[in-house]
Amino acid sequence: MAIGDLDDMAARIRAVLPQGWFPSTEENSTPVLDGLLTGFAWPWAQLHALLAYTANQARLQSSTGNFIDAAAADYFGSDLARVTSETDTAYIARIQQTLIAPRNTRPALVSKLQAVAPDVSIFEPWRAPDSGCYGRDGYNTTKRRYGSRTSPATVFVEAPAGTDSDALKATIVDTKAEGVDVFYRVMATTD
Repeated sequence: MAIGDLDDMAARIRAVLPQGWFPSTEENSTPVLDGLLTGFAWPWAQLHALLAYTANQARLQSSTGNFIDAAAADYFGSDLARVTSETDTAYIARIQQTLIAPRNTRPALVSKLQAVAPDVSIFEPWRAPDSGCYGRDGYNTTKRRYGSRTSPATVFVEAPAGTDSDALKATIVDTKAEGVDVFYRVMATTD
């Protein structure tokens, strides 16, 4: 007899019946009473099972079935749907990996963009190391650009020719912070 199962609930109800009205539980000579108490215990056993099941759905790691899909929809909308025949364990792992994926920082953007285009160039006008100082940093070396303190949260991305423009855009949208303007271009072969 496990806690909360049908026998346990029937025994609990039987334990609160007035003594002397019915034979003791040791006699086991009350099939009608036992059947009646089992009928009263059935909804309580079902409720206990439902509460135990619901408690498991409160955390992603212990969720099952459609509750995992509901959690993914809460976190990501329709962007992270379950793949056909994907197991609960694999789907939970994919959700967790997406939840903790690096985002919203320059290193995260650089890392993700280099996976799409290895020779990608990122320039932030607000960032001093990107713009440098004329007469000191950039004379006769790599090309430098003018910086600007009037354009915070602006990023320019240049990818080499042949880069998939759609993959580049999807990576930027997935990785950049909200409110940051990212302008991108795929270089022509003559640039």
